[in-house]
Amino acid sequence: MEAPSVEEVSKKWAGKVNIVGIAWNGTQGEIDEFISRHGLTVKNVRDGDGEIFASFSVASQPAWVFQSAAGERVVESRALAEDDINSQLSAIASSN
Repeated sequence: MEAPSVEEVSKKWAGKVNIVGIAWNGTQGEIDEFISRHGLTVKNVRDGDGEIFASFSVASQPAWVFQSAAGERVVESRALAEDDINSQLSAIASSN
């Protein structure tokens, strides 16, 4: 389950990088329930038609898109451990 890792990482990097969860599957009610159940404070957006995922060439979940302010992007189409997430965010923070 990535939700706890996402929440911890978002707290660690608050004010340094922007983290946004994009939900592709489920109704808004199901997404809201998931957010509530896991106590998430990370901003979440519903991508019901898959337009956001398509714009990042993401075909399935779980997936991560790390993008620097300059637009350089790394896409990981798999679940990531917290250390891997921190490593990617460190690279982004140092390039901004």
